[in-house]
Amino acid sequence: MALTGLSLRVAFTFTCGISYLLYGYDQGFMSGVLIADDWLVQMNHPSTFMQGFITSIYELGCLGGCLVSFVFSEYIGRKKPIMIGTVLIIIGAVLQTAAFGQPQFMVGRVISGIGTGLNTSIIPIWQAETLPAKTRELFGSFQYLLVCFGASVSYWMNYGFSYVGGQFEWRFAVAAQMIFAVVLLIIVPFMPESPRWLMAHNHPSEAVDNLLKMHGVTDPQDAEVQTEIKLINQAIELEAVANSVSWFEIFKNHKETQNFRRVALGWSLMAMVMLSGVCSIGYYISYLFETSVGLSHNLSLLLSGFNGLWYMASAVIPPFIIHRVGKRGCLMIGAFGMGVCFLTMALGIRSGSYGASIVVVIAFFLYYTFFAIGYLAVPWLYCAEILPLHLRSKGNAVTTSSNWLWNFATVMMTPSTMSSQGWKGYLIFTVFNFAFIPFIYLFYPETTGRRLEQIDAIFYKTGAIVAGTQWAKKGHFESDALESALAEQTKGAGFDGKDEQVERSREI
Repeated sequence: MALTGLSLRVAFTFTCGISYLLYGYDQGFMSGVLIADDWLVQMNHPSTFMQGFITSIYELGCLGGCLVSFVFSEYIGRKKPIMIGTVLIIIGAVLQTAAFGQPQFMVGRVISGIGTGLNTSIIPIWQAETLPAKTRELFGSFQYLLVCFGASVSYWMNYGFSYVGGQFEWRFAVAAQMIFAVVLLIIVPFMPESPRWLMAHNHPSEAVDNLLKMHGVTDPQDAEVQTEIKLINQAIELEAVANSVSWFEIFKNHKETQNFRRVALGWSLMAMVMLSGVCSIGYYISYLFETSVGLSHNLSLLLSGFNGLWYMASAVIPPFIIHRVGKRGCLMIGAFGMGVCFLTMALGIRSGSYGASIVVVIAFFLYYTFFAIGYLAVPWLYCAEILPLHLRSKGNAVTTSSNWLWNFATVMMTPSTMSSQGWKGYLIFTVFNFAFIPFIYLFYPETTGRRLEQIDAIFYKTGAIVAGTQWAKKGHFESDALESALAEQTKGAGFDGKDEQVERSREI
């Protein structure tokens, strides 16, 4: 029996989450691999610079995956690019597992990175376009719990196999990611294609069928389904009237659509995710416990495992608070908390006392709580939401490229910076996190409580500063701002948009 309604939404969210589980797993397993004795021998004892490069070259592959997504993903849908990306992740994992030197290991990481970049460019869009509006935040944020689960699994695997030693310690940790990739490859074909992509590419019947399945109803005249259809058609029409359907329109800023403003907001937000310091901690937490805090090798791995569990527990928080405080609120709370944690780490490491080291470890744990609140799920959801329908896959590829570009930069610089600067290195991320707060307050509109198509109204002839305006407040799903924008635009174009909308509805 085919899944529908709640059961389909749960299965769909789990499917999307597996890709992020792979991303989280990669963050975790490298933290143990970098300090595995046999891996260091096989890789000819790389310097701290080369350790950073071997780790971060994965992010360059992810950046390449975003570029691949930009070029062709819009033409083949949302599901097919994910399957291609997953196959690349498996190929890369095989090469890394079998590596006996730096070149092969790095090639494997690049190929896996391309697959991950492709998947992470598409999956947020697939999720945002397919889940019903009123459950988008809840289910969308739950899937990022699997990022933490992946990291936690790899941390504990590193700890357990540290007692085994030899090649098995690190080769099995690298190979285990293929299990999750194969599961993803099997499940994706059974999930629904994005109804918004189908509608935009002239497959209205299949789009309506997928909407019915996701809403768990059989009547095409269901009020919620008809509202979704109406808004999708209005968004397509508004973009067409504003001549905003060509890919190069991403970099133009027509006052009616403001595509460049949307992409700039998304690109900057993804930069904030990495400049918050998450990957500098995630990839190197065992290394940092050992070198910065002065803990033993086994205790560092053990604390990394518990930190992974703490991170996973913290990831349960966002689904229950996003709809209460909004995405803007989550981002500002998270930035403030992370800034305080990094300041505490810096001062504690500077002190060097036993008591201070305990406080530093607590700060590492609390950092992940604040990151989960503000920057684990919200940026991925936000970037997919604010982009217009026809440019969503290309625009999201551009915004996601920022994530991987800054990921590469921060992961690359962490070992050498922390080794040379000591406690002062932690102040870099302290400054970044506190600087995010006024930037978000001034420029980032609130998308919580709004359907995807209603978010288009936020960017219809509005100013860049949203602080103090209606767009800084949560929506209530009932806004007719998009319809008003469409009526104004079509009136200016010299025809009645409602007639065309009726015509589309008849076709469906």
